[in-house]
Amino acid sequence: MVMVFMEQQVRFLNKAPGFIFLLFIIAGCGYNNKENFAIQKPGRIPLIYYAISNPAFSNKQDTILFNGRPFSGYAFYLFPDGDTAFVSGYLNGLKEGTTRQWYPGKVLKEERTYVNGFKEGIHKGWWINGKPQFMFQVSRDEYTGLLMQWYVSGHPERIFHYKNGREQGNEKAWWPDGKIRANYVIVDGEKFGLFGQKLCINQNIKQEIK
Repeated sequence: MVMVFMEQQVRFLNKAPGFIFLLFIIAGCGYNNKENFAIQKPGRIPLIYYAISNPAFSNKQDTILFNGRPFSGYAFYLFPDGDTAFVSGYLNGLKEGTTRQWYPGKVLKEERTYVNGFKEGIHKGWWINGKPQFMFQVSRDEYTGLLMQWYVSGHPERIFHYKNGREQGNEKAWWPDGKIRANYVIVDGEKFGLFGQKLCINQNIKQEIK
């Protein structure tokens, strides 16, 4: 699982300038994830497509209904020029499978996976200039493994590690000019090293990268 994740990380970073940074991540940040991730696989979604503007859609708390029943299929939205703005799968009224969102001009903005309404697997995002914005691994809405963020310039913003939704291991963060902002290690919940300015890290992914 870790090898597959690292291969996907390499493909994702092909859009970012400078492979020296990639080598730094793999060899220098101390990432040694031995956790056995229980990543869930999405269910089978019927190949039914409706525009999200269809009046048959409604919401009941977190459940999407179509004609009053939990929706299974794909909902999409188009820009005025007809290009796709987003498409999302649903199963029994909850998000399921891959959700993609674009900027105008067919530039991919986000690619996420859901299982039974929860964020699952590897989530990726890009800035409008095509450079990577974030990538993280998640299980049931909690960070699990490596999290990476970049500034719009392409410079790294932070590289964090998580286990069961909590920070664990070697954490690094930078200011936009490339200067180190934080460099510390978390062992059994205790921080050791350079903390820098408070980074507002939360356990729940919904309060972090959404």
